[in-house]
Amino acid sequence: QNPFYDGVFCNLDLETFNTLPPQDVANSVGVQSQVFTVVNDEQYFRPNLMRGMIVDGDFGKDLAIYTGSSTGSGRSNSVCSPYAPITWQVDRKCQLISASSFDLMCAEMKMQ
Repeated sequence: QNPFYDGVFCNLDLETFNTLPPQDVANSVGVQSQVFTVVNDEQYFRPNLMRGMIVDGDFGKDLAIYTGSSTGSGRSNSVCSPYAPITWQVDRKCQLISASSFDLMCAEMKMQ
């Protein structure tokens, strides 16, 4: 994800990124979040964690949706991101997921 700030801009080349006004970026970026309890049970296997939020059954059903900004170690209450507002979608339910789902995601991340 380097050289992009805090990993928000994956697979976007720096030359193209430098041509975009911050508000165009903000209008195109959203954050989705899910929390998992990792279990050693293949009944809870979910492929494709790198492809976005799981929306199936109870997954992604009860969302908190709000407007904020991108985050990272370079941002604080006094230093805001120029890429705002960003829409956040947070799954309120902690879901069970198999350890092998995360093994697969990690392998996919290493191939990026």
